[in-house]
Amino acid sequence: MRKKKILLQFLPIILSLLFLIPSSLFAASKFYDDDPLWTEASTQDASGAQAVDIDLIYDLAENMFTKPGDKTPNVPAQNINTIGEVPDSSWYTNRHGLTAADVAKGPNQTDGPVSGTWTVIAAKNDGVSPGFTVKDSAGNTWFIKPDPPGYPGMATGSEVTATKLFWALGFNVPEDHIAHMRLEDLVIEQGTMIKTPSGKKRHMKTGDIKTMLRRGQKDPDGSYRVHASLKLEGKILGGFRLYGTRPDDPNDVIPHEHRRELRGYSVFAAWLNHVDIKALQSMDTLVSEDGKSVVRHHLLDFSSALGSGSIYAHEYWEGYENLLEPGGSIAKDMITFGFKVEPWRTQPFYQSKAIGRFPKGNDKWDPELWRSRAPNAAFFRADDEDKFWAARKVMAISDEMIQAAVQAGEFNDPAGEEFLVKALSERRDAIGRRYLPAINPIVDPAMDSSGALTFTNAAVAAHVASAPDGYQAIWYRFDNAKGTSEKIGGTVNSSEKFEAPSGLPSEAGSYVRVEISATKAEQPGWQIPLNAYFARTSDGWKLVGLERSSK
Repeated sequence: MRKKKILLQFLPIILSLLFLIPSSLFAASKFYDDDPLWTEASTQDASGAQAVDIDLIYDLAENMFTKPGDKTPNVPAQNINTIGEVPDSSWYTNRHGLTAADVAKGPNQTDGPVSGTWTVIAAKNDGVSPGFTVKDSAGNTWFIKPDPPGYPGMATGSEVTATKLFWALGFNVPEDHIAHMRLEDLVIEQGTMIKTPSGKKRHMKTGDIKTMLRRGQKDPDGSYRVHASLKLEGKILGGFRLYGTRPDDPNDVIPHEHRRELRGYSVFAAWLNHVDIKALQSMDTLVSEDGKSVVRHHLLDFSSALGSGSIYAHEYWEGYENLLEPGGSIAKDMITFGFKVEPWRTQPFYQSKAIGRFPKGNDKWDPELWRSRAPNAAFFRADDEDKFWAARKVMAISDEMIQAAVQAGEFNDPAGEEFLVKALSERRDAIGRRYLPAINPIVDPAMDSSGALTFTNAAVAAHVASAPDGYQAIWYRFDNAKGTSEKIGGTVNSSEKFEAPSGLPSEAGSYVRVEISATKAEQPGWQIPLNAYFARTSDGWKLVGLERSSK
């Protein structure tokens, strides 16, 4: 109490002294020595996270009839570093320099379920497709699902192919394999329960397995081809929503609708025609990292990707409309008495038992018109910069990588596999054509020790746009503490390389800002300058910031 009285006596003097200190000392610097950050660290222990069930019906209704999440319009992605990239995190991993062999392997660390007796420890009797949780003879736990009757290879092959490609794009996904089993390979662990259609639980019987396998494709030799997904590491916590945060995870502080990788997921899903996007197609797990518990976020269940609708071939409208939407085909049919012809009604499709149903003519496909079965908060908040980022990720997947992923699906349909590789390559290029030229596409700016500037035009490099007549670069001395700029000089050049202007600072700790834009470009957005920030170090110039505007 005595100390408190003394402080109160001197409080007016302390406050008056604070007003004499220059406000610039309190201003935060724009950049710091460790920029750009490439890791979004999970610094807090999340051991209090508990499993949560998300109701399917409520989740679908909420997303179809409302717009959940932040109501503020035009919020840019909040989890990017100072150069606009998504750091590695419990959500996402940047995978650079991949080969076709890397994609063929994907997340897999084993050769799949060990042959022999599989012990059924749980069963999925509800939902649209049957499934079992089994332990193989090595004690590994797998979730297995067969193909639907009449479609050998469709759901299982699509799931494996899409999993490999989503892994290559940077997401956490389960390890999965194509496997084969027979009814006689399965034994039921004592005490395993099953829920009946009436909702009651009872002990599982062999007859239950037989009943569920009637909803699966039986091969001529009596075996069943199945998709085998290895149990994820850690404690299962349930799926995550594409908006808001998880309240019991202290590291989950950025609303999911403002995460760039989840906004970019809209472009990735369009590419792979993955129409079934909802909370149940995700999974959080509690894992141990660096001596603490953290939540890891996964995407899973891609059996409704490519041409597969999981238990049937994709319906003709899927990928073109939401299940329910104002102005959709059902509403339009009511208003126009059926005389309005929707685009998908005249769209040609490739169809086969192994592939399902997939649109043809993908060289003319527009990803901006693609729709999932249900909308979600992250997808409709994706802006041009999010889609530009996603397009670069998709364009990094080569034809050879696509082929490796399709071959991993083992569709046993050479013509169908050839079509899929061609279709996905065409859709990849269509994504590049749509999103790379939409904004100033300058990427990878760099300055050598002399200050010479180089960069790449991502749209031109991807052969989805013509080169402009030239480029303009204007250098500024940048005050990192005050955020002010002082012009040094500028020039115009026909190439993507500029010599440094005279007057460029050379002392360590200096900053410069370079405005880079195109001259006489066909795309108006290319003339909106990109701001590249560089810091002078003992080794030369380091890129520390990028500001790109689509406005």
